[in-house]
Amino acid sequence: MTGGDQEREGLLDDVGELVEDVLGENLPEPEPEDPWERRLRLVDAITAVLLSVAAVATAWATFQASQWADAQSDSVAAASIARSDSLRYSNDAGQIEQIDTAVWLEWLTAYSQGDKARARFLSERFRPTLAAAQREWAGKAVIGSDGKVSQVPPGTPFDGPAYRIPKAERAEQLANQAESEMVKAQEASNTSTEFVTAALILALVLFFSGIATKFRNPRLQVLLVLLALVFLVGGLARTFTLPQLL
Repeated sequence: MTGGDQEREGLLDDVGELVEDVLGENLPEPEPEDPWERRLRLVDAITAVLLSVAAVATAWATFQASQWADAQSDSVAAASIARSDSLRYSNDAGQIEQIDTAVWLEWLTAYSQGDKARARFLSERFRPTLAAAQREWAGKAVIGSDGKVSQVPPGTPFDGPAYRIPKAERAEQLANQAESEMVKAQEASNTSTEFVTAALILALVLFFSGIATKFRNPRLQVLLVLLALVFLVGGLARTFTLPQLL
């Protein structure tokens, strides 16, 4: 065998030893895993799952709290507008009622004095609803055998259901709408508070999961993980049983 052949065989042997080292065939037997490291790896895996779920749920609860806070603001603004419009319609209705009352009293004075021309002039200027109420009220009068009114109907035309002021009705509708919006605002405020509470509960999950791996006592680790799990279940239940806004 020549010197070149020997060199090639030695090179092949070196390559074979290198391959065996890389493949691990000549590596020493691994030492037994430390129980503490195995338990720590398990705790790390569990807390990683808890932290991931709690982080996402906390973000969602915070988002929902913000959404419901915005809904509260919208309802308060809508209630304020409705209340302002209701007041404006109510003022207009009050002025209309004052005018109707003044015209009707003038008619009553003219009628009682026998001034038929003035009474007719005033009655022709009654608003439609006042004219309808006047006919209904006058229809209850008792007429004597002489053709004159022997008994005046009780009350006034303004007491009957026929007398209506559309602006007064609109004012009442807007007032009811304002009350309804305030109820919605209160409900939205309560829901926002509930989501804030849920976010705080989920924050405890992050806290207990984060410190669980910092202790070497196995019982303390298990206790902290269990606490984190309990708060996670409670926080998730509280978050996803509440009404959601997108």
